[in-house]
Amino acid sequence: MLASAEICRLLELPALSSVYQIRRVRRVDGRLVLYVEHYLNAAYFPGLLEHDLQRSLTELYRDRYDIRYGEVRFEILPTALLPEAAQALRVAQGSPALHITRINHDQQGRLIDCDLEFWRHDAIQVRVEVPD
Repeated sequence: MLASAEICRLLELPALSSVYQIRRVRRVDGRLVLYVEHYLNAAYFPGLLEHDLQRSLTELYRDRYDIRYGEVRFEILPTALLPEAAQALRVAQGSPALHITRINHDQQGRLIDCDLEFWRHDAIQVRVEVPD
């Protein structure tokens, strides 16, 4: 698919670049808690659609493309769920949520993908420890 201006900005790609989009929901103890849209720089993942995209992307990257995560950046903001995320999580549009944008580089420092995660507000706990 052609990336939106926002996805091009996040992935530092020229306008109208091709990306793969993978949409998923995740459950904890059978309860829907996460709607996520993965956007992958198509240049690093030739033939991606030939693989089982239900499996772990981390494992797929490692096993098929010899790509491992390096630097990862997170941006976390409170938000209200937009229609697509709300429908996927089976809650009302506008329900409170945490929006986590994750930008991933590989072991060589290349910007390979980003995730737009929408977590139910009552399903996440954030704990941060900073060493001395």
